[in-house]
Amino acid sequence: MDKLEDLSKEELIKRVRLSADISLALDGLWFLAAENTNGYDKALEMDIDVWERYVPVAVKRIKKHFDLPSTGLQGIKDIVKYDPLWIALDIEFLEDAPERLVFQVNRCPALEAMERIGRELLTCQPVEGAYLSKLAERMDPRIKVEPLKLPPRKSPDEICCQWLFSFE
Repeated sequence: MDKLEDLSKEELIKRVRLSADISLALDGLWFLAAENTNGYDKALEMDIDVWERYVPVAVKRIKKHFDLPSTGLQGIKDIVKYDPLWIALDIEFLEDAPERLVFQVNRCPALEAMERIGRELLTCQPVEGAYLSKLAERMDPRIKVEPLKLPPRKSPDEICCQWLFSFE
């Protein structure tokens, strides 16, 4: 096994992207297996539970490895920037004001896969909403999250989703 320290920048980038892609695929396969065994509603409940439990673990590990002291809206941006599960997506932050932050997903392989197979029950809003809400709560309990745009999309050229973080 190659030591990470010995790999070129290009090889490290490829491996990080591969890890993100595989993690996203694993999440989707896990959900499908849970759905096949327990039905959609129970699988969704389990998936939300997993993502809510994931946030504190991810935040703790990211802050440990990257010494990120920030909280609030900046803390949300920092964690998402370092969370490897967002690497496979095309995301951006649009800031409206110091008390508001808009998070936009321009491209999402998970949504594209669900669209490709014609899935009508999308997990985007409940699962992503749970992750983002738990992250906001962790960064500052006063931050609330609300969706501004959610799937389904009329065209693959549209953005996938958009979320607003704001202080109460």
